[in-house]
Parts: sequence; C-alpha cells; structure tokens
Amino acid sequence: MLRQPYSTLRSAGFEVEMKIDSERIQELIQRPSESLSVEIKRWIDPDHPEGVSKIVRTALALRNHGGGYLVIGFDNDTLHPDKDNVPADVASAFHIDKIQGLVSRFASEPFEVSVEFPDRDGQAYPVLVIPPGVKAPVVAKSDLWHNNAKLISVDDVFIRSLRSNNTPSTTKAGWKDWPKIVDVCFDNREADIGRFMRRHLGGLTPQMMRDLVSALTKGMESEVTTEDLLRRYLQESEERYKLVIKERGIDVPDHGVWEVALLLIGDVPGHSTNREFLNLLDASNPNYTGWPVWLDSRGFNDNGAHPYVANGVWEEIIVNIGSEWIDHLDFMRLDPKGRFYLRRAHQDDLLSRRPNAPKPLSVFDFGLPIIRTAEAIAVGLAFAKAMKCDSENTLLAFAFRWTRLRGRQLTSWANPSRYISPGRKAYDDEVLTFVSVPLETPLSALSEYVNQALQPVFQVFDGFPLSKEVVEDLTRRLLERKL
Repeated sequence: MLRQPYSTLRSAGFEVEMKIDSERIQELIQRPSESLSVEIKRWIDPDHPEGVSKIVRTALALRNHGGGYLVIGFDNDTLHPDKDNVPADVASAFHIDKIQGLVSRFASEPFEVSVEFPDRDGQAYPVLVIPPGVKAPVVAKSDLWHNNAKLISVDDVFIRSLRSNNTPSTTKAGWKDWPKIVDVCFDNREADIGRFMRRHLGGLTPQMMRDLVSALTKGMESEVTTEDLLRRYLQESEERYKLVIKERGIDVPDHGVWEVALLLIGDVPGHSTNREFLNLLDASNPNYTGWPVWLDSRGFNDNGAHPYVANGVWEEIIVNIGSEWIDHLDFMRLDPKGRFYLRRAHQDDLLSRRPNAPKPLSVFDFGLPIIRTAEAIAVGLAFAKAMKCDSENTLLAFAFRWTRLRGRQLTSWANPSRYISPGRKAYDDEVLTFVSVPLETPLSALSEYVNQALQPVFQVFDGFPLSKEVVEDLTRRLLERKL
C-alpha cells in the first residue's frame, strides 16, 4: 500500500502522524467498535442550531470513542455525493476557526480538530478529523436551544454505539456504555499514544484523503439514519395495509391518504403484545377529537374492526364507507417496541353523501391537516409517557406523508368561517416530512413542530405561506378541546 506523509495532529501534548488509505477506511467502517470511526452526513449548515448540534454531538462522540472522521456531503444511504444544499463556499462554511470554535464552546476538555477538504469530481468535501488521546470523558458544558427544544444539555456525554442492527450511531451514554468509555481513557493514559498511532494508522496525505472519499462511494455500508428507518417503516406498513385489504376483499373508493409513522428513539421499557398494552394506550389517549388518532376499536359493533395481532404487533382496520354521515378508512399498527403507524383516507374524499360535500380528489382543506398532525404528536407524547420512557433521553421521530395531492385546490370547506382565497392548486402528488420531538417538550410548544411538519405541504399549493399564528391557534384549540 502506498503511504505518504500529510499532516500531524496535536493531541494531549503529543504530535501524532496519522496514515490512512481506502483499504484502512474499509476496515474502520466495518469494525467501528475496534478502531477509529467514520461517520457520514449529508450537507450540514454549521450556522444553524441543528447543524451545530450534529457537528458537536458527533465530534464529542468520536473523541470519547477514541477518535475518528466526520465526512460531510454524502448520502449515508446510497453513499453517493449529496447534490442538494451544497454551500456556495465550502471552505468558508467549514473554516477551521468556525469548527474549532463550535467544538471548544461545548467540550468540557479542549481538543484540537482538523478540517481537510479532499476533492471529488471538482467538488470539495469537508472531513473533520477528531484526534484520539482522550484521557477523561468529554462532556457538554453548555446548553443548545432551538425553537424551545434543547438540542444539547449541560453534562451530556455522547458516545458511538452499535444499534440492534449493528449500525453505528451517535447517542447519549447510558450505564452500559461507561465501561467502554473508561477503557478508552485508561488505554490512552497507559499507552504510548504516538507509537500506537504511528503503528496502526501512519501518515494522512491529500491523495489518501481523496481515497477516503472515493472509498465511501463504492458500496460500503453506512449508518442508517432515523429518516431511513421511518421510510422503511412506512413502506412496511403500507405493504401490510395492501395485504389486509386484499385478504379481506375490501373494495375502497379512489382516495388520497394521510400517514403517520412514529418511532420512539431511546430505551423503551419492555411491553408485550397483550391486552394490557392496549388498555395502557387506550387509557393514555387524550381523545382530543370525536375520532382520535390510534383509537381503540374494541367497543365497535363490527367485529372486523376490532384489534388483532399480526407479526407480533396489534393492528386495526376500520372501514366504514357509504354511511350517510360517518365515513372512515383507517389502518393502524401498535408495536410494544415503540413503533406506531396510522393510515387514514383524506376526509375530503369520503363525504360525497353529505350535502355540499366536496367532490373526491378535488380539494384539500387546510385546517384538517393542522388538527390531525397536532393530535398525532400530542397522542404520541402521551403514549411514550404512559410507556414510562425516560423524558430526558427519549426522542419521538415522526414521518408524515400526504398522497394524491396533484390537482387539488386548497380550501376551507370543513370550516367555512376560516376564509382562504381560491385558486391555489397542487402540482406535486406526494409530500413526506420528518419531525423529531423530545419527550420533555411541553404541549404549549407543540405548534412549532406542527408548523415544521406542515409548511412543505402547503408550499406545494403555489407556495402558500401558512402563517404560524393560524397553526398556533388551531393547535391550541385542539388541546383545549374547543374545535
């Protein structure tokens, strides 16, 4: 293997030469728990709080793991270069002074960060080099807030860990992680750091940095993101719905769909797929509306609508089409492991028997998605609390998807007292949005996340800018049961 000298990293008073090449990078990625880690991210905005959070959390986690690399500008699913949101001036956006300043602002123990810019096909990509040599766990020393949500808390310890599917991730340290952290610190205190690093890694060269970027695009497995998991869960649940419809021979009219997928990220206490779990969810559901999300259908006269167990999770399918006043088509999945899914036909499409009801697939009432999205987040928070999840270390990851939007006109038919000027039509047929809500979020701050989930939906209607005040008002009315 060709190895050329490139740069030195100063760590804990040592000057450490690091060598890297594509073959070594493959080993690092395939065995992240035994050597330096490589984390891959799409383009990050280091001037935005969420971008700051990703950089700081990853840098501290890599430092506590024993060093590693944060490669920015690649899709960690396909491992292809990310063509979206590329900064106009990459070197300026990720200037070493800015990155070092961010890390030093939050790290309890200062350490030097290097930023390299290998080139691929004429595009520079930042690689943050986090040196080894940690002798005491690096802890977050400052809070980071954004939109009433705390992204980083004082005393947070971030580490690299393996999920159940053996993919590495950055997370807060739990009691199981401390032996590994202590081992890393003691190894660094007792070992000759310079000799260890020279023996195992060698010199870091410009060509080998290019090899690093190239190797990452040649089929190596990358970290699965929460958004990836949500997409997979949506697809899995949609396939389950289609199978159930087919097995039961249910004939449904043409309609659009609203879907919610919720994953509880954190240590979810153990629950079983039994009646006790259904009772827990039923008792904790706030029932903000007459037809709440994730409702318990055991009291329905139609036995076909009652919950049943399939593949280890509870499922419900409620089909009430053709009624003079109440039309519904809902499919739900309730997983004790902390996964929840709801598929609901657009209310705009199932009320053709009502007087003055809209023609199916023709309109999209702007108030209904606000109410439904706010309710889904609020009920998800209630479920997580009832399941005894840790409020400080649990994140609710939501995916919302709206389909069959093309050609619809934005209206306010469900509540005519709220006027919206006509003529705004959708061109895109589908919108998928993601929102992560900390479990400790108070209901008073819910509208911020509702607005985040919905703005991309309304923008497809000729760029309609729905005001935050309207979202806040309808969210508050839902929570106060004044709709």
